[in-house]
Amino acid sequence: MPRSTPTRSEDTGDPGFDVSEDSNVGDARDDSACAKTEAVAVKPPVDIIVVIDQSGSMSDDIVNVKANVNKLSDNLKKTGLDYRVIMIAGWDTSSVDADGTPRSTSGSYVVCVPAPLGGATCGASATRFRQANVNVQSNDALKIVARTYDSTAATVKWKDFLRPGAAKVIIPITDDNSVNCGASSYCGITADEFDAAMLAKPGAPFGTKTKRNYIVYPIMGAPAYPAETPKCGTNAVNEGAEYIKIAKLTKGKWFSICLTDFGPVFTEMAKSIATKVACELGVPTPPTGETIDYNKVNVTYTSSSGGTSETVVRDDSAACDAGANGWQYNADKTKILLCGDACKKVQADLSAKVSVEFGCATITK
Repeated sequence: MPRSTPTRSEDTGDPGFDVSEDSNVGDARDDSACAKTEAVAVKPPVDIIVVIDQSGSMSDDIVNVKANVNKLSDNLKKTGLDYRVIMIAGWDTSSVDADGTPRSTSGSYVVCVPAPLGGATCGASATRFRQANVNVQSNDALKIVARTYDSTAATVKWKDFLRPGAAKVIIPITDDNSVNCGASSYCGITADEFDAAMLAKPGAPFGTKTKRNYIVYPIMGAPAYPAETPKCGTNAVNEGAEYIKIAKLTKGKWFSICLTDFGPVFTEMAKSIATKVACELGVPTPPTGETIDYNKVNVTYTSSSGGTSETVVRDDSAACDAGANGWQYNADKTKILLCGDACKKVQADLSAKVSVEFGCATITK
C-alpha cells in the first residue's frame, strides 16, 4: 500500500507532528503488506533566553554581542530547530529594573539587536524574537531572569512568548559573578536560589529537580570550558563561580567573555543546543477518532547525504543512559528517545532525517 506523507502541525505549542487523515495508525488488521503511514520526526522547539550585563565594564562586550548574535540564529536555523530568542536587556535609556522601577542605562550600553533576528524597531515583538526592556547590572542577571519571567509590563513580559514543551536555554553574558549581597536591587542571587526560583514556576516550564527542562550556557569571566580559574584576563572582573555552578547543575557549559569575536562562540553554542535535543522526538497526536497502537511503531534514519534508510530497532533492555542501543518511549510515551549509536548518528549529522512509521509490528532488539 502506498505511503502518505502528513504535514507538521501548525500549532507551535505542540512539539510533535500530525498524521494525514487517510492514515492507518492503530489499524489492527493482519495485513501481510503491512499498511504504513510515515511522518518525518520533528525535534522539540527550543526557547532561548539571553540576558546581558549592561554595567560600565561591558561596553566592548555589548558591541561584540550585537555584532554576532545573529550567528546564533543563523546556525540554529541550519540545524532545522524551531527556535525563539528572548533578549533581556535595556534597549534605550528609559529601561527599568525587574520590578518596573526606572533604572537609566547609559546610551553607550543599550542593546539594540540588529536584523534579521531583531526587528526594525528595537524590542519589536516578532515571530522568533522578543526583547524585554530591562536594565541588567553586574551581579543581578540571574535574579532578573527569575523576576521578569511572569511580569505583566508590556515592555518587560516574556512568559507568554515561551511555548509548552519547548526546551529552555538561558545564556547570561557578563564579566562578573551572581552575588547575593542583600536587599539592594542591584544584588543578585546564587545559583541554588536561581534554580529553586525557576523550578518553582507554576506548571513546571523549567522542569523539576529530577528532570530539569533548562540548560545554562554562560559567556563569562572564566577560561574556556572546562577550566574554572583563573579569570580569563583583564577584560573580566570575576571568573563567575555561581555561573559555573548553574551551568554544571543544568549540564551546560561556559564560554569565555575575553574573546574578541563571539561569532565562533554562538556557532558552537548553536551546535551544542541542537545536539542536546537531537535525540528526543515528539510522539504525534493521532487523527480524530483514531488511536496509536504503540506496538506498531517503527523508526528509520536517513543521513543528510541521502542513501538507503536504516531501521532503528526498539531496545527496552535498559534505560537510554544505561546501555540501550536503538529507540524507546519515555515513561508516558509522549516522546521517542534515540539511544546509543542511533543517538550518536543523529548528533553527528544534525540535518539527518528521522522518520516514524505507523501500522506495522515494531521491530525490537
